[in-house]
Amino acid sequence: MSKPYDATVKDLAAQEPAGFVACFDGPTDRSVTLLNVDLSTVTTAADVVFGIGDPLTEILHLDAQAGASATKHLDVLAYNVLLHRKYGIPVHSSVLLLREQAAHPNMTGSVQYAARPERGRMDFGFEVIRLWEIPAEQLLRSSLVTAPLAVLGKLPETLGLTDGLAAVVRQLAERLEREAAGTQADRLLTAAYILTGLRLKAPDEVRRLFQGASIAMRESVTYQAILEEGRVEELHRVILRQGRLRFGDADETVRHEIEAIRDIETLEELTDGLVTVSSWDELMA
Repeated sequence: MSKPYDATVKDLAAQEPAGFVACFDGPTDRSVTLLNVDLSTVTTAADVVFGIGDPLTEILHLDAQAGASATKHLDVLAYNVLLHRKYGIPVHSSVLLLREQAAHPNMTGSVQYAARPERGRMDFGFEVIRLWEIPAEQLLRSSLVTAPLAVLGKLPETLGLTDGLAAVVRQLAERLEREAAGTQADRLLTAAYILTGLRLKAPDEVRRLFQGASIAMRESVTYQAILEEGRVEELHRVILRQGRLRFGDADETVRHEIEAIRDIETLEELTDGLVTVSSWDELMA
């Protein structure tokens, strides 16, 4: 998933993990925690990993996708195996497709192959959730932290896109005004604002939809933080990808050093440096 959308979904999940799990995996009476997992051999920034139970008895791995990927199913397989290897408990993997453009033909919910017939095989299954097939009304009634995703849900057939989204935004703002505490309303409405950009390409259209909501988007600290987080993660990916093409894969130490850098100016300098240096060591020096 690209730029601010991955950071937005992560931010929603971090606010109330149990609500996120209830919406997309089903209610549970066990405790739910958001796990900070370092699986440095695979880099897909959109992954959200929930630990269920105390002590942990199950893991839910949720990967949100805004764009189509021919290899995402293999990333999901790799994450599932690495998580099971790390924790030694069952792992359920789900891919949350945020829009129809994210539905690649390879996204079938399974990875199956056999190198030699009758001599072992791979048979891995995962869940595919198509957000645009979930009624927006259902999402609006879900947990506060998943309600902003209603802007990507299925709209009533009797309404056009703009009118349908306007109704969703109005209902969301009304609910947040009633139920959200402190700055939470600002944070959740900001998430809805960013995600609406997946349905309406013209920024002016998105701004008009949110004009009646009690939030100054451009002045929102949360909004700016989400955009900056998305930019940081995008620069991490660019540096590691372009560096791999020039110098080969970065070792674990270099990867951790790069991903620890949160300053955008420093990351941009590293990106520029890729064209003038001849090794990872030279770049990091």
